[in-house]
Amino acid sequence: MMHRHIPPHLPADGAPGSLTLEDWDALARSGLFAGTTAEQRLLVEPFACTRHLAHGAFLLQPGEANSNIYVLVEGQLGAYRDAATQRMLARFVPGDAVGEHALIGQEGGTVYVAAQWPSRLVVLNAAALRAVIDAVPRIAINVLDMLSERLRAMNLRLEPDEQAESMDFMATHDAVTGLHNRRWMSDAFQSEIAQSQQAGQLLHLMLMDIDHFDRFNQALGRNAGDAILRQLADLIRQVLPGIETLVRVSGDRFAALLSDVTLNEAVAACDRLRNHIAGRQFALRGHIATQITVSIGITPAGTDLDTALGNAAIALARAKERGRNLVESLPS
Repeated sequence: MMHRHIPPHLPADGAPGSLTLEDWDALARSGLFAGTTAEQRLLVEPFACTRHLAHGAFLLQPGEANSNIYVLVEGQLGAYRDAATQRMLARFVPGDAVGEHALIGQEGGTVYVAAQWPSRLVVLNAAALRAVIDAVPRIAINVLDMLSERLRAMNLRLEPDEQAESMDFMATHDAVTGLHNRRWMSDAFQSEIAQSQQAGQLLHLMLMDIDHFDRFNQALGRNAGDAILRQLADLIRQVLPGIETLVRVSGDRFAALLSDVTLNEAVAACDRLRNHIAGRQFALRGHIATQITVSIGITPAGTDLDTALGNAAIALARAKERGRNLVESLPS
């Protein structure tokens, strides 16, 4: 499998003092610098630099020392309870700051912060920023406000209702991709069948997995494999936006229900998806990317989930036997 540098949407990180106008605008909008002047913000120029994160890459992890504060310029970050990025605690958008606890000490935080989309950040060394705070005490007030808001938000999430909701979420969702899981599909399938029959629409089941994914995991490790799975889940939803039932069945295997299409139309839609995946760069660690292919089996959904999954698996196996990177169908 060939590994390549990610195209220019993830450029090399910048050197200190190389901020763009967009970077400065993000600092001006950040709560970290609320109430400060452009002249005061220029005091960070000698040590401010930029960093780029690929989709799924971690910025902060519990227990890892951190000596920087980060201000998001573009993209989106999420804070999670665990490394599986299953349950998001908070979302960060351009202008938001993270890692402000580094101003107090370098001990690691308590949550995982990862890029939900390819992201660009301004990096501010905490020790250098503390020296700036001596001249601009307003920044210290802003940091206290930010820490207080974080603490308040965490306390709200400890309410009993939140815990019950979290347990339900974990029972019905996949820990890596955030998609629904096989257990949820068992309940949702009958509902989808009933709705399609009532509307007089055809319903087909797609089963897809990544070609040679086991080799990929062995060569690059589970974290890289998980990053691919998350990006693939996002890509499926982008290319086939009409899909309401998209499930990670197990491992690298995904299932989806396609409604109101004939078998030939479903095959054509899946083939467009297959082509799109084969031409896509999937981000790994740093600035490295890889390409993957998938095989897809599709069959009429019928009225029994286990039967439909079995038929789709037969079609998927046929695609594998015929060389992979193919779509095969099995009429009922």
